Amino acid sequence: MRNLVAFGIAVVMAVATMTFGAPSALAGDTECRGTLGPVTIVGTLIVPDDATCILSGTQVQGTIVVKSRANLDATNVTATGGLQGESPASVVISNSSFGNSISLRKAEDVNNPAAGKIDISGTYINGDVQLEDNREPISLRGNEIVGSVQANKNVGGVEITGNLIGNGLQCQDDTPAPVGSGNIAKQFQRQCPSPQFGTTAA
Repeated sequence: MRNLVAFGIAVVMAVATMTFGAPSALAGDTECRGTLGPVTIVGTLIVPDDATCILSGTQVQGTIVVKSRANLDATNVTATGGLQGESPASVVISNSSFGNSISLRKAEDVNNPAAGKIDISGTYINGDVQLEDNREPISLRGNEIVGSVQANKNVGGVEITGNLIGNGLQCQDDTPAPVGSGNIAKQFQRQCPSPQFGTTAA
């Protein structure tokens, strides 16, 4: 009888451990539908087609990928890799940190055009920011970007204000022409000239 009781206690403890004591790290490719808080993702974090992902205090040991018509809202996120978006509906990032480049192309919210946007603010990016062929309004404000910023062929409007850019700021074939000020960069090119967009770093 004592053996049966001991076995039963062991089973209960094992189940309790699986239910309540599971580690907060999620390994491998992880799909995000809904909200993730302060957990650690090990691998690629994917926002699938048509999904909405809200990240708050999440740590990603890898890259974030935003798929077609998907929405990402990320606050206080730390990612060792970069961010890639191909035809997303909306990407909003604030007070976060990325260990590699951000590349967003062909953003368009076909279901709710008034809701779609690209808004990156207060974020550290250890790489480049590439914005190309987007139809949504773009706002790049108060970021520290180690590499370059390129905004090409965007048609939803582009604002680039108050960023510290390690290399160059280049805007080309954007309609309407970008607006902005207060940036610091090594060089300003084409539609984003100095002194209108900022001053050249010493």
